[in-house]
Amino acid sequence: MELTPLDIRNQTFHSKRFGGYDPEEVKAFLETAAQAFEQMSRNRNDLSERLKIAEERVNYYRQIEKTIQDAVMTMQKTSDDAKMAAEKEAALIVAEARAKALGEVESIKQQAEALRKEIEELKKLRTNYLIRCRALVQSQEELLQAMEKDFDSL
Repeated sequence: MELTPLDIRNQTFHSKRFGGYDPEEVKAFLETAAQAFEQMSRNRNDLSERLKIAEERVNYYRQIEKTIQDAVMTMQKTSDDAKMAAEKEAALIVAEARAKALGEVESIKQQAEALRKEIEELKKLRTNYLIRCRALVQSQEELLQAMEKDFDSL
């Protein structure tokens, strides 16, 4: 039986002949009241224990949440650091490639200039060779003409 404060306030006892209450009724009521309060005490203790467990779980989940947030922050920082490192490395690679390309371009320009000079030298050599060949052919022709004159005069 669940006992409320109103039940306790409205409880009446039968009077005995000499003006008192029936001890058995009072004792029964007190026993009922004691049992009701024991039950409420147990319920309160159970609820307090459940509340304590729930608060521990909430604290546990808050710690997990904090740990996850810390992990996310750490991962974000690590990701940002890795991205910055990759960008720096990419910039360095590009700079090295540009420097290498400029060096190769300069080397090719020098080779081209050397080839132009060599071509000019070869052209000069060809021109000189042709001049010498013509001079040789001309001197041979003059020699042949002289030989013909000598044969004709014989």
